[in-house]
Amino acid sequence: MLAAGTIDVSLRYLQNGLQLNQDKSEALIAGTSNQLPDTASAMSSVTVADVDLPVSEEMKVLGVVLD
Repeated sequence: MLAAGTIDVSLRYLQNGLQLNQDKSEALIAGTSNQLPDTASAMSSVTVADVDLPVSEEMKVLGVVLD
């Protein structure tokens, strides 16, 4: 599922001539409390549009903290 999502994002960036700014981008893995321990602990980065993004435990988007 995660790989399919990153492929979709990569295609969207390529189709629109966009690039990820590696210094300003990060990834957040979301799921249920049962899903997260297995998935999140095994991943330290996610590759999107040929850029390795660090996986964060929380991120701030438009002033809202997601964790």
